[in-house]
Amino acid sequence: MDTFHKEFIRILNKKIEDNPNKSSDINVKELIANITPDLVEVIDKSINESSAEMLQERQQCFSEFASNNISRWKSGFDLLESHIITCTEAGENINTSYRTEAVENNDLLFDLLVRHHARACHISNEILCLLKNGFPDAAHSRWRALHEVNATAMFLDKHGSECAERFYFHDVIDSYDGMKEHKKYEERLQAKAPSAEIIEECKQEYDRLIKRYGKSFSSHYGWAAYIFPDRNPRTVGFATIEKDVGLDHMRPYYKWASQNIHAGSKGMRERLALAECNDDILVVGQSNSGMTDPAHATALSLMQVTCVLLKLKPTLDHIVLMEVIRNYSDRIGQTFLSISKK
Repeated sequence: MDTFHKEFIRILNKKIEDNPNKSSDINVKELIANITPDLVEVIDKSINESSAEMLQERQQCFSEFASNNISRWKSGFDLLESHIITCTEAGENINTSYRTEAVENNDLLFDLLVRHHARACHISNEILCLLKNGFPDAAHSRWRALHEVNATAMFLDKHGSECAERFYFHDVIDSYDGMKEHKKYEERLQAKAPSAEIIEECKQEYDRLIKRYGKSFSSHYGWAAYIFPDRNPRTVGFATIEKDVGLDHMRPYYKWASQNIHAGSKGMRERLALAECNDDILVVGQSNSGMTDPAHATALSLMQVTCVLLKLKPTLDHIVLMEVIRNYSDRIGQTFLSISKK
């Protein structure tokens, strides 16, 4: 990768040798600026000429690796996919059966729980896709999002319609904060922020909500702050939500998954993709290791958020289905663990 640099040094030395008395007059920055466009064109042409063959080879390797990975973990992947389908269909049936009633009763809580469940199913499908294609660390990071959706749904269900209303309208708070941030950096972003009129219109709605729900509503988790009147609203965060619904025992796993999102030292070294490797390898692509934890965690979180939805209408069918998906989540964990030990 230093071919051009060596040639440039050779040319520069030649100029100095030919005119030693004028070496101080050589403008190196200008010389580099003059030759760079030609060099970029050379590299660009080379890449374009070889890209078709390069991409075909890479895509073939990717597909073959994914196929082998799916073969190894097939029984686990099939169980997880069946679990996702079962939970998705359960949510679809709940929505179809009770949506009209919810609209008539202006049941915002029902709507939010259905939407949280749909999002949970979507994230679960993303996780399955990442696992099948050999990206366990990415799958683990997406489970972090699934866990947040699950805990939030449980919190809304626990605290009822007023909490649901506050959650729904907090969208305005997030929008206004985002608009201000965008406006602050629009020149550096080279992306025009919303107009002053739109921002002012949002601010008026923002002020109305603050007047209605109190100053604490402006904080990041302001929609939940009223549940904890003895705490500073700024200290109410996801960990507070997690603890309130009894999921704080998952905090170690949440922090573990966070390592795959943040650029910390731990995440730089500890990779699920290297779960079966003792060598210090720099992971840049696929792996067929480390599927167990993200798969089992996904099954558990999806089961929990589905049960939140099913128990809104606790019919015998729903009670039976809750037990079915609970058993599925256990089988998924056992199956993936068994495969990983082979």
